[in-house]
Amino acid sequence: MPDVSLIVADPGHFHAALVQKEMYPNLSPEVHVYAPLGPDLADYLTRIARFNTRKEQPTHWKLEVHAGPDFLERMCRERLGTIAIFSGRNRGKVRRIQAAIDAGINVLADKPVIIRRDDLPVLEAALDAAEERGLILYDMSSGGRQQIIPCLTRLLRNDPDVFGDPVPGTRSEPGVRMASVPTVPEPSTQARYQHTRSVFQPDTTRRLR
Repeated sequence: MPDVSLIVADPGHFHAALVQKEMYPNLSPEVHVYAPLGPDLADYLTRIARFNTRKEQPTHWKLEVHAGPDFLERMCRERLGTIAIFSGRNRGKVRRIQAAIDAGINVLADKPVIIRRDDLPVLEAALDAAEERGLILYDMSSGGRQQIIPCLTRLLRNDPDVFGDPVPGTRSEPGVRMASVPTVPEPSTQARYQHTRSVFQPDTTRRLR
């Protein structure tokens, strides 16, 4: 069984489930979910059930749910996975991320990580701790937009001599098809943390091992 496994922490946004839209050869199918009981948890479990039962390329995730008000403390104490996903619940998110890093768990975070300028020192401390401990703290939703391939793609798309003119499309033949392609970086690789919120513009040359 692969050594890399997921923890899903309080999935308050559908992005938490998007990472599990498909299977990955380097990722264990066993996922530990830590969250309070409530509609957000039920919604996440429903989405994963749909992925597992769809007709085309069904997934085979095996969820172990740890529900209760002390979910964060239990997650950090038990450490039953190598990568924790934080999506939704923006208020207090950065402190939960810091707790995961302090517990030795890599983090994939959905944007925004912070919504208040006052939380910048907490984020800075989490980044420093991740770098010091050789952990990943990675923005799983917006960091890739600043990489060279998306930038070149936008330039080519906006050049009519290269791309041409967009077609209007119909219901049966849409002019544009979109799909989410989530990525799960290896904990051993180097990653850059990038955040596009106006309240936080970090030095993007900073690398986390």
